[in-house]
Amino acid sequence: MPTGPEVEAALARAVAWLEREQRPSGEFPVLASTDPTLEERAEADPSVFPTALLAHSLSFWPGAAAAQRRALAFLQAEMDRFGLWRHWTRAHPHHRELPPDVDDTSCASAALAAAGLAFPDNRPLLLANRDREGRFFTWLSPRLRWSGTKHLAVTLRQLRHAPTLWLFFRRTSAAPRDVDAAVNANALFYLGAFEGDEAVVAFLASAVAEGAETRCDKWYENRFVIWYFLSRALAGRSAGAEETLRARVAAAAPAGALEAALALCALASLGGRAPAEAVARLLGLQRPDGAWPRAAFYHGGRERRRDGAFAEPHPDTPRWGSEALTTGLCIEALARWLGEPAR
Repeated sequence: MPTGPEVEAALARAVAWLEREQRPSGEFPVLASTDPTLEERAEADPSVFPTALLAHSLSFWPGAAAAQRRALAFLQAEMDRFGLWRHWTRAHPHHRELPPDVDDTSCASAALAAAGLAFPDNRPLLLANRDREGRFFTWLSPRLRWSGTKHLAVTLRQLRHAPTLWLFFRRTSAAPRDVDAAVNANALFYLGAFEGDEAVVAFLASAVAEGAETRCDKWYENRFVIWYFLSRALAGRSAGAEETLRARVAAAAPAGALEAALALCALASLGGRAPAEAVARLLGLQRPDGAWPRAAFYHGGRERRRDGAFAEPHPDTPRWGSEALTTGLCIEALARWLGEPAR
């Protein structure tokens, strides 16, 4: 059984490795590959999302405060003047081809807000970016109906590059009216209570009740990733969904360090503490240098059929992940298991 000092020693090694891996800008690296294992054809792909996730994860361990501060500074530098974020960084050659999105914006905003750092009020923009059922669209793009003065002022600017925007939605699996469960979960996690939030809670709880975790979002197919996001969003909001999630996560068998860490985090969000055996298994997967192995966390999307179901991802669909992303989530998992308070 792992002891407190053993877990703390593992955390110290992990933080030391992660600090060496962190870029001078504060970014944590992520790799993209069409190989689902990320073992072949993996190349660095400068992206905001992994650092937004890890800025949150590192908040659970005081020993990672310096790395977290640098990550938060990176997020501030990547933010546009409206308080929105794109997936790719400003240094990426295709940064301008993407519209801002709710997923990156929600995760980056949640990390900055939790740290007490000020940024432009983007709540009205996100709340205006919902469908008629009250669910969040994934992309912040122009709508064919009234979406409010501020939302229009921001999104209509994209029409100055209308051909680029059209090509993005034409050549990728993205669609202007995408509504994805994990994206909605991250928006709910960031925004907290708001008028009409019951529609998002019901949307997410329905996915849980139907056992649709692997088919409720275009960009995530790993059930452990979905559980991680759903548990953060639904904790204290849906007793039935919480109970179901807790049982499913506890009964699941993680394959590898990433899934093991996500399971521990999900249980912590749902008010439970994972068995010591699960922590021991995660410790056993740590490499001598302090890191944990890379694994795919999200991918480039899949076709949404007319009936709402998803096709399988195309063989050439890229997937993203890295040792840094896995290691940051393992730090969160171990720190929460130790009972360290969130900063």
